[in-house]
Amino acid sequence: MLKTKGRAGALKTILLGATVLGASALSTGFALAAQAQDAGADKAKKDDSTVVVVTGYRASLQNATKAKKNATNFTESIFAEDMGKFPDLNMAEAMQRVPGMVVQRDALTGDGTQISVRALPASFTLVTMNDNRVAVASDFGFTGSSSPNREVDLDMFPTELFNRVDVSKTPSADTMEGGIAGTVNLQNARPFDRKGAHLSLSLQGSYNTNARDYSPRFSAVASKTWDKFGILAGFVSSKKKVFSDGFETIGWSDPNLSNFCTGCDPSLSFDSSGNPVNIGGSNGFKFSNTVYPYTGNGLTPGTTLSEADLLALNPGLTETQLKSAVLPRLGRNYLLDGDSKQNIGLISMEYRPNDDLRFTFDIFGGKAQRDAIRTDMMWVIRSTGANDGYNGGMIPLNMQVDSNNVVTSGTFANSAFLSETNHYVDDTGIASFNTGMNWKLTDTLTWDAELAYTHSTYERDVTFLKFTTPANTNITVDYKNDGGNDIPTINPNVNLNDPNLGWRTFQVLLQRDKRYVNAHSFHTNLTKELGEWRLKAGIAYDSYVRSIDVHDNSTNYSNAFKAAIPDSALGQYLVPMTVKNMMSGVSGTGYTSFIEPNFSKIEQATNYDTYLNANGSITTGTTYNGAGAGFIKERINNAFAVAYYDGSLFNVPVKSNFGLRYQKTDQTVTSPSSVNGQIIYLTTEHKYSDVLPSFNAVANVTDKFNLRVAASKTMTRANPSQMTSQLNYSDPGGQNASSGNPALKPYYSNNFDIGGEYYTGGAGYVGLTFFQKVISNYTTNVTSIVPFNSLGVNYTDTTSQQQTAIATQLGTTVAAITANPSLLNSFNINLTQPINASTKLKLNGEEFMWVQPLDFLLNGLGYSVNYTHFSYNNIALALGIPDDTYNLTAYYEKGPFSVHASYADVSRTPIGIMPSANNMAYNWYSAERHQIDLSAAYKFKLYGLDQSITLDAVNLDKQGYRNYYTLKNIPYSYNNPGSTIYIGWRAQY
Repeated sequence: MLKTKGRAGALKTILLGATVLGASALSTGFALAAQAQDAGADKAKKDDSTVVVVTGYRASLQNATKAKKNATNFTESIFAEDMGKFPDLNMAEAMQRVPGMVVQRDALTGDGTQISVRALPASFTLVTMNDNRVAVASDFGFTGSSSPNREVDLDMFPTELFNRVDVSKTPSADTMEGGIAGTVNLQNARPFDRKGAHLSLSLQGSYNTNARDYSPRFSAVASKTWDKFGILAGFVSSKKKVFSDGFETIGWSDPNLSNFCTGCDPSLSFDSSGNPVNIGGSNGFKFSNTVYPYTGNGLTPGTTLSEADLLALNPGLTETQLKSAVLPRLGRNYLLDGDSKQNIGLISMEYRPNDDLRFTFDIFGGKAQRDAIRTDMMWVIRSTGANDGYNGGMIPLNMQVDSNNVVTSGTFANSAFLSETNHYVDDTGIASFNTGMNWKLTDTLTWDAELAYTHSTYERDVTFLKFTTPANTNITVDYKNDGGNDIPTINPNVNLNDPNLGWRTFQVLLQRDKRYVNAHSFHTNLTKELGEWRLKAGIAYDSYVRSIDVHDNSTNYSNAFKAAIPDSALGQYLVPMTVKNMMSGVSGTGYTSFIEPNFSKIEQATNYDTYLNANGSITTGTTYNGAGAGFIKERINNAFAVAYYDGSLFNVPVKSNFGLRYQKTDQTVTSPSSVNGQIIYLTTEHKYSDVLPSFNAVANVTDKFNLRVAASKTMTRANPSQMTSQLNYSDPGGQNASSGNPALKPYYSNNFDIGGEYYTGGAGYVGLTFFQKVISNYTTNVTSIVPFNSLGVNYTDTTSQQQTAIATQLGTTVAAITANPSLLNSFNINLTQPINASTKLKLNGEEFMWVQPLDFLLNGLGYSVNYTHFSYNNIALALGIPDDTYNLTAYYEKGPFSVHASYADVSRTPIGIMPSANNMAYNWYSAERHQIDLSAAYKFKLYGLDQSITLDAVNLDKQGYRNYYTLKNIPYSYNNPGSTIYIGWRAQY
């Protein structure tokens, strides 16, 4: 169980204290507010012509409060004015102020991409649009490094085309299953949302403090309704300059000094605080035992270095400290520079032939493209040694370490650097069609139905070029990592920005990653009104298809590259970095410029397009881009029945719903496997069914106080990346293999929520919720003994060596087994695959919400604040769950002026347990981070149009994203997206 610390813990204390101790202040404020409202009401009675119209952000808060008060389930809603008044460009960012919601951001750009309800993995949140499943094939922006599972990237859903978002934290039986954490339903704008003719236009120009360049954004939404028909069309086009820099490393390691000592203890011990100390030697890298002729630094060429010599070169260090010195294995500064653009559109039509019948038809879609170059310049420590292809191992000089043996400073002779550049060329497309009907057959009977289809594609060209510094060259690094800076300081004695330094080609990779996802939905329901009761029943069919196809042509292209561009000519195809403001605002940067490939010149010289478009070889495992190839199709049949009650219990008004949802899932998984040098496709099928109960109730204890309770069972289907039927042999005898597990069961969660709200009038309310989720069927890898014939692989498809080994172990011949495959029934292999573990995650949380207009103090002033605290029983299962999140928004709207400021904070978050090369099981954390956003507008009317000039600022104080391993001076990454300023114009009628 984790305890809150630091600012988050302090905030929790303040909020809880305010809740308990501030009751009198609250009641006084409420009384003043009530008096103001009563006074206003009395004035209105005296003058019937007085009409108070609340608009803008206050109106959106009032709508959200009204929706929450009238809801039976635990829900949160956001309305269009809310989204329109903040610098939120997509639907992920629009939800960052929802209690318990964590927005997953692309750390390289700062853009909101995915969402996590109650901080559970994004794949545990079901995202729907108009109550139908949404699927996007993209891969989490520039930081995407793994195949998508059930997460939905929302950066292709611009806020201008949507008018409402509902976050259901507790389900009812008529809610589509699949979201353990909750369901987020996006509702696109429709013509009858505002009757008549309307046009909304906006122009924005943005300026990023890192890129120091401007980017345009344009949106237009037009709608027109007649008596029975309406049509709405919207379009959003944006182009953005992408610029990000920072520091990363793939891990930290210590040297192997086995050539200097025997019996070095590789065990790990911890101090009283749980920090690793006295770490034994590993195979992470080696210090050189030879002084080479080019080493320099006053060392005598040809000298053989003993352990005593190394200790003498590093005065003050003990043997244990020397062998346990922790350094970044590939400490690298990086630069990402490029462009992204989007064109997204919406057409929505409604037909209402009479008051009892309504038809809708929505078309949503568009494309997004990214073209950017990322270059990393890495100080090579990983695996360095005499035969590593670099410089033969470093020699430490005057090295110092802290109490945890983390190197704080030192000079490292005989160093080497590795340049790695990726040219990102990404294309994402989405097309969604949705048609629905609602027909009131009688006064008490209603029939509704929906049919939807979504198709999304994604393609990424993965081109990695790696170059190393010249061999047999004096390259020395001065290093500092005292914990006082954002990143370690790495200062080489050579100019890494010199194309003619003597760079050598190290590795060339070329892959093409193609993906698509399809989602089909058909739902139909009947609702019967029976006085205080309402009965609803329905059936549904949904299907989901995900395909990832990766082709690798690295070998052929690498040969062509080296033939066309030998090392002697490589400098002609490299260019110096010209960026002047790299790592602006980041402390401890060290080198800030380094060479980049001239991609256009390289592509022309190597006939790049030919190799990119060639088929290449099919990749069966995890690619360099992190995508696991394969195909999964799910066919899901549902039926549900739910009863709604809107009456009273013991004279207390009560609303409730309770029901059952039955689902039956058929899964087909096909994956490529490499057997005997040939690609074969293995297909497996799996079926299961469930009954999911749910119950929600709210009691209106008083006109101002609601008490809520909910209980349910929810599910999320297993991740497709773990369900692959792909088979990989790990030994020539054919007795050991690994694969995914298509028979994985879904994750299940038993949920309980209790809470309530006190409504203070208008948009104001104070709420507190306690929730618990007990989640089962997490996965773990195990090795089991299974018959060879259960693998789906033909004996004749294995290698001749494996065939002979199997025949020998069975005491027969290859020919006999070929003629009679049933002989393999008695041959077992060791198969490693993921299974559902018995360990459960118990997640508890408290959500505090307070929305309060302060018109009784200053007309137009107000605030909203929410705080969520999480606790859990198993950190290994609670990855991605912070200790605390909180959001504070203050606003002022008066006349033509409006300003809103928000402060969002997510505390330290565990994101992995990372075993390192020195046998240390590091806990991998995302550091606490806050973000300050600001929005201001001035409204005016000109030429008959309501217009406004807007000013928005995102990440106002330039907060970066920092990850670290257990100790804060062991950073994994620091990403620096900078802040962005938007200046815009809006007009509407």
